Amino acid sequence: MNLLTVYDRMRNLGMVGNKREFSRLWLGKGRTYLRDYIEDDRLHATVPHHIVTGLRERLTAVAARTPAGAAREIMSVVETIDHATMVQDFMRRA
Repeated sequence: MNLLTVYDRMRNLGMVGNKREFSRLWLGKGRTYLRDYIEDDRLHATVPHHIVTGLRERLTAVAARTPAGAAREIMSVVETIDHATMVQDFMRRA
């Protein structure tokens, strides 16, 4: 899963203002996590399962409390995460 892609989608939806906020509030990590992820050229590295799970759970919880149109947009981000995770799992087994 590419965290930068997820961040960009969430930023375009107005769900996050900057990388620090994304790292702390959505990933549950330190404020420089996404910046370090990008600078260390880990864009295609496997993201730890607990981070993916936590992000997915937070997004799903927010979608459950928002109007239908916004919820669909949020769930499309969740679907992107699910698809990327499925591809990673497949590649790992291959």
